[in-house]
Amino acid sequence: MAATKRTRRLLMWLALVVVVAMGVAACGNDDDDTAAPAGTAVQETAPTPEATAVQEATSAPESTAAPEVTMAPTEEADDEPFRVAYLSASSANTWLLASRQEIETVAAAENVEITEFDAQFNPSLQTTQFQDAIAAGIYDGVILVSINGIASAPDIEAALAAGMEVVILNQVVGEDFTTSEPQVEGVSASVMAAPFQNGKRLGDLAVRACGDLDPCEVVWIYGIKGVPLDDALRAGFDEVIAAYPAISIVAEGEGQYLGPEGGINATQDILQVAPNFNVLVGADQSVQGAEIVLSDEGKLDQVKLIGLGGSVPAIEGIASGRWYAGVFGAPGDEGRIAMQAMVSALQGGPDFGGVDPLVDLPDDGLMTIDNVSLFSPQWAG
Repeated sequence: MAATKRTRRLLMWLALVVVVAMGVAACGNDDDDTAAPAGTAVQETAPTPEATAVQEATSAPESTAAPEVTMAPTEEADDEPFRVAYLSASSANTWLLASRQEIETVAAAENVEITEFDAQFNPSLQTTQFQDAIAAGIYDGVILVSINGIASAPDIEAALAAGMEVVILNQVVGEDFTTSEPQVEGVSASVMAAPFQNGKRLGDLAVRACGDLDPCEVVWIYGIKGVPLDDALRAGFDEVIAAYPAISIVAEGEGQYLGPEGGINATQDILQVAPNFNVLVGADQSVQGAEIVLSDEGKLDQVKLIGLGGSVPAIEGIASGRWYAGVFGAPGDEGRIAMQAMVSALQGGPDFGGVDPLVDLPDDGLMTIDNVSLFSPQWAG
């Protein structure tokens, strides 16, 4: 098992104390330790009173302990950096790139070395990388952007058992998508806006967008339909609009989180079955594509666009009035907080637990034309 830096330093001190004690014990009076030649009889004579007095004055009691020796750690040991493995879902993802930049900034200030593992959105590759990082025995901690969800739990537990600190970033590792709290015992922090909560935020914005419209027809564009994250987003959304009978989902699509093209294709298909909807909700990338199609069809003024992500296009769209609203995304804040949580754990400080960066933002991260000037985008989209 890999020992933490704190453990290694403790072992170094213990070893130093043992060596010093052995050295003291080995030192004695050379004359007292002189042995008679083999075969020579040793004549025992009673000590004179003068010799007895000298012996009593100079002999230390048997119970005297070795003197304490205090040695300051070397400068080299003080300067030794912590080593952290950053298990990224994808090094090419623009959202995670913003997180990585903030991770590096904090790490540099706190004398932490970061080694990034790029899983390229491949679950089996990430599992292998995680296990390799544990087996290497050189890392003090790991920041995980999990592709595997709850299936990452055994590797997290193995890392913890090996003495590593673990911080989860951006993705839920567990079966409860309503909370940002860690769901694997021993994890120091879990930094993300829980998908269910973001779904509720989208629902709140849809209610505002619909206003007094009755009926209000809404289109929902999934990122990837059927994955737990997207299902949780939709569940949170449905919970909010359930209280408003005038609001209904009339069509669905899938944008794939891969840029405007997915939104373009989804919106074109949707217009064939629901040509006159009032509100469209989706990830920023999908909404970018939807905007293009609706503009080409002369329908942009008839549809209120609501995005998820807080990207540069989203904030520009809301500020200009082309988009109605959006839920802010804070990948930079997430990366910064995750690295701060890791440093705290490595230094023996408090665990951060579950952190949702949006709760400290204006209007719980809900952006409209009234407050969009208070938000600065943290990723390009």
